Amino acid sequence: MADLPVTLTVSAPDREPITVRCDSVRLIVSDSRDGRTVGGSVGIRRGHIPALMALAPGKVRAYRDGREIFSCETSGGLASVGGDRIAIMTDRFDGPEQPERP
Repeated sequence: MADLPVTLTVSAPDREPITVRCDSVRLIVSDSRDGRTVGGSVGIRRGHIPALMALAPGKVRAYRDGREIFSCETSGGLASVGGDRIAIMTDRFDGPEQPERP
């Protein structure tokens, strides 16, 4: 596989983490103290500034060459962005065991 610029890892206590190599990721962020009110979506690409974001329940999507290659539904949680890595920690996520292969 070609060296892709972003590594996404999604983790929950009840299953093995999933790691995806992609071009970009789209997250649903929270806009409230309780973490349940959707504030909008954030797109992350290579070179994004370091950030810690509260996630609202919703979809996390990873893209390669403009095509969605992975998505999962989370219960909310946190996303940590640093360098070209995105780590999502959530109580629960539903989605495929492994991302689509190129």
